[in-house]
Amino acid sequence: MKKPFTLVEVLIAMSVLSVFLLGLMQFYSSTETVLSSGVERTEMFERARIAMDMMANDLTCIYYSQTDDDLTPFQPDGATSDWFSVSTVRPEKLNTSAKTNIVGAKYTWNKSDQTLVYSFDNTGDTFDIKKASFGNETDLVEGVTDFSVKPYYGEGKKLLPSLVVIRMELVDTRTLRRMKANPAGKEAILKNANRREFRRMVVIDRGQPKPKL
Repeated sequence: MKKPFTLVEVLIAMSVLSVFLLGLMQFYSSTETVLSSGVERTEMFERARIAMDMMANDLTCIYYSQTDDDLTPFQPDGATSDWFSVSTVRPEKLNTSAKTNIVGAKYTWNKSDQTLVYSFDNTGDTFDIKKASFGNETDLVEGVTDFSVKPYYGEGKKLLPSLVVIRMELVDTRTLRRMKANPAGKEAILKNANRREFRRMVVIDRGQPKPKL
């Protein structure tokens, strides 16, 4: 007949098991936090990538005519700004004729709502960005805490920049959810928010003079 466990032995075994389970729970909690943080970081990078790719594509496909310098293809001209507009060439739709249109695209940072707003104007075969009537506004990216655009021009008339630097600062997805759930406390949430800065340099090469950086 086996000797039964004493009360002291049972208590020791339970203590060891409790320590093991506590360590296992802490490990699980840490792993979950790391995974959640990774997902939120990926979502933030994805939001930035979509917006940056869209803006870069509109800039590289800018509509520019060297024979008609009365058309303004880009605004503003030289100053760092929280918005920009550009006349760009886009396919109307995927069809056999590969028809394209000249479209005016505008990107504006709405500071109060922390959003990057996109709007456009389709005017046909010729386009002067100064005469555009932008409508059809859409929130392109949420959680934008800072946004700036800096065009660089060569010597001569400031018509077409050779380089455009886009800077955008975003909060992570968790902070964005908290801001949506508590709009009244948005400012306090933003003070301790996790943010990341993204930059994109877009080269526009149409044979124009290069800037001296």
